[in-house]
Amino acid sequence: MRFDFSIYATYWPLVWHGLLLTVASSTIAIILSPIIGVGIVLARLARNPLAVCAAIVFVELMRDLPFMVVLFLIFYLLPVLGLRLPAFAVGVATLSLYSAAYFSEIMRSAILSVPNGQMESARATGMSHLQALRHVIAPQMMGYFLPPATNQAILVIKESSILSTITIAELTMAGEIIQGYTYSPIEVFALISVLYWLMCAATSRLGRWLEARFRVVGRAG
Repeated sequence: MRFDFSIYATYWPLVWHGLLLTVASSTIAIILSPIIGVGIVLARLARNPLAVCAAIVFVELMRDLPFMVVLFLIFYLLPVLGLRLPAFAVGVATLSLYSAAYFSEIMRSAILSVPNGQMESARATGMSHLQALRHVIAPQMMGYFLPPATNQAILVIKESSILSTITIAELTMAGEIIQGYTYSPIEVFALISVLYWLMCAATSRLGRWLEARFRVVGRAG
């Protein structure tokens, strides 16, 4: 078998466009998911039974359904409801909501890993519950939060490949298109695999750097 490197030079613009869409969708989802997750965690830890129930139902629903099923459901349901959005917006929003359920559970586990005495001490100084979470619990929970959150961020990058099923020309779809032109799946998906590996490796490296930074800050504190 002869490995045809000329494919890369010919179709690199298509690969580059797909790579940019993958990076954009993954980055937006990785940023939005923890933000949404904070709201879910606050609802889970609230004293309002309705808020707690709604948060639990959302998390369990997202965790128990495959991402592709959720993506198709939202993609086809929105037009029925009269809301037409670009496929990219629907895909990123769905990926963010889906990942937020996992990020929220990581956050909740990290918060519960901090000794109860820390919250009690903060409340004894006059802090509100939210102030105590922000100024006392949040800095201490980062050591428990960052390692699994890094893994979840990597999963977001890999799950972004499923966005190709709703016509988003991200990296995986770019590979499928090129393979259709060239009939050279080995060369095409070898390159796609390397690019995904580089993105995931960079995310893992960033996660380790953040862990080291928070350890230094924690010691200084």
